[in-house]
Amino acid sequence: MTLALIAAVGWLFALPTPAAARELPSVKPVMACGDLAEKDVFSAEAPARIVSAKVVSAGSIAPYCEVRGYVAPQVKFELRLPTQNWRQRLLYSGCGGFCGRVDFRIRAAEGCAAIDNSEFAVVASDLGHDTPDGNGDTVWAAENRQGKIDYGYRGVHVVTVAAKAIIARFYGRPQTYAYFSGCSDGGREGLMEVQRYPADFDGVIAGAPVIHDTVNNTVFHAWSDRQMQAADGSALLTHAALEVLHKAALAACDTVGDGTADGIIGDPAACRFDPAVTVCAAGQSTACLTPAQAAAAVAIYRGPTDEKGRSLYFGRPVGSELSWDGLPYGAMANSFLRYMVSDTILPENARVLFDRASFDQYNALASIYNATSPDIDAFVAKGGRLIVWHGWADPGVPPMSTVDYVQRLRTRFGASAGTFLRLYMLPGVGHCAGGDGPDRINLVDAMMAWVEDGVAPAAVTAQTKVFGRTTAERTIRPYFQP
Repeated sequence: MTLALIAAVGWLFALPTPAAARELPSVKPVMACGDLAEKDVFSAEAPARIVSAKVVSAGSIAPYCEVRGYVAPQVKFELRLPTQNWRQRLLYSGCGGFCGRVDFRIRAAEGCAAIDNSEFAVVASDLGHDTPDGNGDTVWAAENRQGKIDYGYRGVHVVTVAAKAIIARFYGRPQTYAYFSGCSDGGREGLMEVQRYPADFDGVIAGAPVIHDTVNNTVFHAWSDRQMQAADGSALLTHAALEVLHKAALAACDTVGDGTADGIIGDPAACRFDPAVTVCAAGQSTACLTPAQAAAAVAIYRGPTDEKGRSLYFGRPVGSELSWDGLPYGAMANSFLRYMVSDTILPENARVLFDRASFDQYNALASIYNATSPDIDAFVAKGGRLIVWHGWADPGVPPMSTVDYVQRLRTRFGASAGTFLRLYMLPGVGHCAGGDGPDRINLVDAMMAWVEDGVAPAAVTAQTKVFGRTTAERTIRPYFQP
């Protein structure tokens, strides 16, 4: 099968060879796993309790000590400590949605041998609340300022502090390197660490970060949801209409950014597409849109605006149309609005509004949730490395919010930004995964090589896999050249 080797920004390159850090010596535990159980982890900043500790071997490549516990007041975590082949590294696996569960979906690690062979100590957390439906349940935040803080920025930090203390106890020595990888809210968590707790990690990989959490989960979601509906609440942009829209978008911009007609828009930011071309001509009633449908599409691409037509946030990218009706974004916005934008519970019938005064109200707790600051000076000064990535067809977090944040970092640090920062934009890829573009990527090896050996990442390879078999590959270069 011929594989498409297409550069993300418009040129063809040879398939890159993934960088990988040198192998660190294996370290064995100095105590039995069970001896960790029912012990306190003393720390004024992160007082923690280990509830259970047991060796797990079934269903795992290598046995590990499963440590479960919590940091006060109730930030639960699970730490997996290899019992045979720990290579002196810690990886924090960020969670998604509104968190609320311990999740070990390690992102951007496709084919990473150190992960696949269980050489990392890996930790994850629920960020202070237990909600299995982490994508839509925010009742835990009702009149719960501490819960909001633990979710917003404290949870990852205190669990990291506790995990490092447990590692030092179990192996008789601290980790040599600490890394973070997460997507969506996990991407936001990673950026929050870089901005607030620069000493926690040597390298952070942040995918599709919900940088403006308050805005993304109110006006952005609600705006698109509102445009998808007719005045009577019925579906305006049906999936059939979205298929027409997507086909027209590809006809206009398929070759933009990569010069190749492959059903994937290489760079939607450079695409100029007017949905008016889809409006039904006289006598036409199929494979076209009504003027109202085309106008709704224009509004979704543009993004939310206030009562004076001023932009409130970014819109959805051209090329993402087929996933616009995929998740209950409106319900998520209503849930966030009711319990998370304020220290009081808003009425059940409260709806997101798009005037400037309401927008300001939704941002009242932005300092808790939003990871918007370009001041990462301390992280850079201590030698930290940051890799940010995003799918160009993401309907849930606007890709341009990530491009904008990275550009602000580049403005702040100038030419030196290339010494610590990379951005990878994945054509055709949806929210953290999925879409028409290759979505499997290994940035963990690239990060380790950068941090440990000083080998800066260049082009990386994204893959499409079906039942474990690679069916397509795409070469992705840094969006901004260092």
